[in-house]
Amino acid sequence: MQKNIFVVILTFSLLATAPAVANPLNLFIQQCLRYQPSLVELDLNQPVAKQAVQFEQLTLGFNNFNDRLNYYRDLAANSQRESILMCQLHLADELQVLLKDPTLEHFIDNLSQAQPPYSSLAAKLKSIQSRQLDITSKSKLHNAQATIRRNLSNNHVELVFNDKKCQLTSPAFEHSQEDTTRNNDNHDNNNSVNTTAKYNLDVSLAKYLILQPNEQCRKSAWLAYQSRAKYKNAVSLDIIKQIKQPTAAQHLDTHFLDSDALINYLQQITTNINIAPWNIGQHLASLPHEKYTGFTSANDIIAQAFQQLEEVGIRFEILSVAAITQQQDRFEQKREETQLSSEKTINQLAENQIYRVWHQQRLLGELFVTPAMKTSAHIIRYPVIGHQFAQASISYVKKISNRRQANQLIDAVTETIAGLARGNKFYLNNKQGLADNHSLGQLWLAQYLRQHLKLDLSEREQAAIDYRQQLRVFRSKVILDFYLNEHINQQPLAISFEQSFNQEWQGAQELAFSFNGIANEGIDYYLPLWHQSLVRIIFEASKPTVTKRQVFDIFVVNEENLTLNEQMIIILTPPNDPSSIIRRAFNVGHSQI
Repeated sequence: MQKNIFVVILTFSLLATAPAVANPLNLFIQQCLRYQPSLVELDLNQPVAKQAVQFEQLTLGFNNFNDRLNYYRDLAANSQRESILMCQLHLADELQVLLKDPTLEHFIDNLSQAQPPYSSLAAKLKSIQSRQLDITSKSKLHNAQATIRRNLSNNHVELVFNDKKCQLTSPAFEHSQEDTTRNNDNHDNNNSVNTTAKYNLDVSLAKYLILQPNEQCRKSAWLAYQSRAKYKNAVSLDIIKQIKQPTAAQHLDTHFLDSDALINYLQQITTNINIAPWNIGQHLASLPHEKYTGFTSANDIIAQAFQQLEEVGIRFEILSVAAITQQQDRFEQKREETQLSSEKTINQLAENQIYRVWHQQRLLGELFVTPAMKTSAHIIRYPVIGHQFAQASISYVKKISNRRQANQLIDAVTETIAGLARGNKFYLNNKQGLADNHSLGQLWLAQYLRQHLKLDLSEREQAAIDYRQQLRVFRSKVILDFYLNEHINQQPLAISFEQSFNQEWQGAQELAFSFNGIANEGIDYYLPLWHQSLVRIIFEASKPTVTKRQVFDIFVVNEENLTLNEQMIIILTPPNDPSSIIRRAFNVGHSQI
C-alpha cells in the first residue's frame, strides 16, 4: 500500500517537471482503480492520540488520490475523460465503504470524548457522514445538476426578434453574427426564408445590450435570457430542492450566521446602484477607459508577491537545474540544492521553476511555477504535519495586459500559498477547514498582496464590481427564499430587485431558473459576500498590537484549527463577541473590498 502511494506522489512531481514522461495519467488511473483503503489496522485500544495518527496514515492515501484526481481533471484530454470518471466513481464507492465501517463509528466516539483537536476531528467526520446521500438520491442530484448546467449552456438557444423595431442592423453587430449565420446555414437551409431575426445567444447578447438604443428592447432581451430555461429546469430544480431543503436550515446553523441573521445581513448590504442589469453594458461602455499602468510582466508580479510574503514569514528557495534533473532521473537519491539568498531567489525567477517553500523554520513543500496559455493554480497535495509535505502549482500567462489578469495571478499565488501553509496535523482540517473561515485567510492574503501592488480600480472596474455584488446579493436572496420556503415569494423578491437596481421586475422569482449557483452552491452562495465583509473588518478593526504576520498565522496557518469566533477575539478590538461582529459586518457591507 505504501509503495503505491509513493509512486503516485512521484508521478505528480514528474508531471509538473517533465511533460515528456509517458502517460502518467494512465499510471494514476490504474493505481486509482486498484486502491482500496481500509481501517482494519486501526487499533481502538490505543490512546486517542495514537488512534488519530493511525487513522491519518490509513486514510491519507485515499485523500491524496482525490486531490490528484482533481488536478488531473483540468489537464486531461477529452479522450481521457472516461478514465477520470471511472476513477472518480471508484473513489466515491470506497468512501461509502469507509463511512459505513463500524470501526469508524467507534473511532468517532473515542474522539468525541477527548479534548481538542481530537473532538474537532470527530465533528468534521460527523459532518461528512451527515452530508452523504444514498445512491439513489446522489444519482438524482447529480443528474439534475447536470441537466440544469446543460440547459443553461446556450449551445442550442437563439434570440428571436419578431418585433422589427428590436432588430439591430448595426454593422458592428452584424459583423459579430457572420460566423454564426454561416454555421446556421450549414445546418439549416431554410434559414434564408425565415422572416424573424435570430442571434446566437453566446456571441451576441452582451453586444446586443450595448448597441441597442431602445431600453425596452434591451429589457425584453435580458428578461427572455433569464427565462430561457425556466420550463426545462423546473423539474430538475424541484428534485434538488427536495433533496437539499430538509437540511438547509440545519446547514446554516453550523455557520456563523443563522437564517434570520443572514436575511438581515443581505438586506443591510443591499445598495441601490440605480442601474438595471439590461443597462449595465451601456453604462460601462460610457465610462472612460483608463489604460492599465501596472506590471506587464507576470514574473515581476510574482517576484513582488514573493517579496511581500516574506513579511508574513514565507520564504522561497529555487531548486537548481541539477536538482531538478536528479529528481526526474533518480527518485531515491537526495537532490542537490543551490542555497540562494532571499534577494537572489526573488530576482532570478525562471520559467518552469521549482521552489521549496518555508514558513519560518517549517518546510511547507514544493511550488511549481510554469508559463502557460492561461493563469491557474492547483493544490496537488495538501500538507499534514508529521505525515507529508505539500505540493502546489501555478500556471501563468507571461504578458499582463490589464488589472483582471494581474488580479488572477495574485489570486493564483494566494491560493497556492494558503494551501501550502495550512498547519493542522489532520488532513480534513487542512483541506476543508471550518464552516465559516476556510476561505477567509486566503481572501485576506489576496487583499494584503493587492494593497502593496497598488492595483487600484478604475471607475469602470468599480462600477462592474458594484453591479456584480448586487447581483450576488439578489441571487442569494432568491436562493434563500427557494430553499427555506415551500413556495417562492414573488412580491418580496420583486421588491428586493428594485432595491438593488431601481427597476421593477414583477417576475423576479424567475431568476431562480437562470443560474447554476442555485443548484450547485445552494445555500452557501452568499459566503463570498460574508467573507469579504469579514476581511474588511480585519483590515479596519484589528488591535494595534496585532501584526500582519500574526493575522497570517491565525487565519491562514491556523495550526490550532480555531473557530471564526476564536480568531476574531484574538484579532479584533472589543467588542468582538459574535453579535458585535455581525453588526460590524453590516456596517462595512456597503463598501465591499
